[in-house]
Amino acid sequence: MPPAGKDEALGIGYLFLLQRLLEHLRYRTDRGYADAAKFIADFQADVVTRVEAGQVDARMLSFVGAALHQSKIPASPELAAASARHSNNEDEGGPLPTDVRAALGGILEACGGDPFMVVGSLIESSHAMPVETRSSLAGAMALAGIPEARAAAVLFLLDPDTAVRRAVAVALDQVAASLTQTDIRRLIAMRNWRPEDERAQVDAVIRKSRTAGIDCAQWQAGSIEAVVASAIDGSTTQGFLLVSPAGRKKRISSVLTKGGIADAWSGEPESVRRIEATLAGAGRNSPMLAVSRSYLDRAVAHHLALSTEKREAAPLGLLHVAETIGGADWQPARIAFSEALTGLIADIPKTMCEAAALASVLRKSDDLADLDAVALSWFEDDPQVAQAVEAARGRDHAKLASYLLQSALPRHRDRWAETVLRTALWMHEAPPEADLCWRELALVAKALADGRDMAEIGLMRNIALRTIAVLRSAGRM
Repeated sequence: MPPAGKDEALGIGYLFLLQRLLEHLRYRTDRGYADAAKFIADFQADVVTRVEAGQVDARMLSFVGAALHQSKIPASPELAAASARHSNNEDEGGPLPTDVRAALGGILEACGGDPFMVVGSLIESSHAMPVETRSSLAGAMALAGIPEARAAAVLFLLDPDTAVRRAVAVALDQVAASLTQTDIRRLIAMRNWRPEDERAQVDAVIRKSRTAGIDCAQWQAGSIEAVVASAIDGSTTQGFLLVSPAGRKKRISSVLTKGGIADAWSGEPESVRRIEATLAGAGRNSPMLAVSRSYLDRAVAHHLALSTEKREAAPLGLLHVAETIGGADWQPARIAFSEALTGLIADIPKTMCEAAALASVLRKSDDLADLDAVALSWFEDDPQVAQAVEAARGRDHAKLASYLLQSALPRHRDRWAETVLRTALWMHEAPPEADLCWRELALVAKALADGRDMAEIGLMRNIALRTIAVLRSAGRM
């Protein structure tokens, strides 16, 4: 990478590879693998060493921080401290420019005045900086006396870090009377997308603004022409693609869920042909179904609830998606497992629920054609299961699967019941003539929830066998 190197394209390629490797390690840390966590810690420690030795310049440090941000890996305290020292050395005035107003003006101009682009870029590029620096930056934008900077500061209320969110709320409280109607609409929309104990700060800003006579702007015109959703994979991830009109072109927005709202974005307007190619490509990578707006809204509300319960704010991109589609009253609300299951069971013929028929459905649930592509990622992958498979290295697959069905898999019974139920709800969105296997999956979900022996459920035996095959083929044993 210039200036030390002479091949920027190759440098960008290596950064892309670095980001993907970090993301893979983060997936493994999420599943409890200690070796992956150590790799990440060692990598950040090595970067710190190189920073201290003067081998990494500010531009490269920003790129590395962005790779960590994209991989959803927090910067270590040591990396943040090294970044701060490096910044101070390059700018003796401190971590923020002396002329903050001029610097912010330059950032706004570079991003075309788009507050989402401004904040997204700043959150990414400052990921490796100390939280105090990032909080100061967000507060400076609110107090800079530039309307566009204040608009960007409002969006920092969805920063991934609690301290930054609280700091910018304090700053916005000081300039509440100067906010615009659009700012108020955004504050109201995102208010419940933040942890419950942070909402009072937003309420105070809104009250001051309304007292100053600032009304709430209406949502701009927008709509959704189509929504497609992926199947739920083994890590409980599900993606949504939304198609919206944009003049003669169309625009794709995306929402990714995984135990919360994991990511969201809206793309630039593209030709109809490009949009169709994107949708076709998504369908090749994962089974996709056209779903209703109510299905999307219900899923987003559920995962908003999961995010806020973990004291996380929704990603900034979710607000951008809401504005792209002309507004969305998304409020955190969990999908009640029992209610959703009861609703599906009510639509199943009674004959399927009789004891003999039910036992047959459960036994043959490993042979549902509609699941061939969907269940490819349905397997266990955590250190405990890996150890169990390793300890039984000499056993054949059938005997080992029976062991897992009585030991490791029952520990995750609730997760599998939810995954199967969510898949049934997803298939239920298909047209009746598709006749997908949602009925059988609903009965499997109920059997799992009721504590039925997993050995009696063909689908769970299939998951056990796939777990063994994946762990052994990965060379982890």
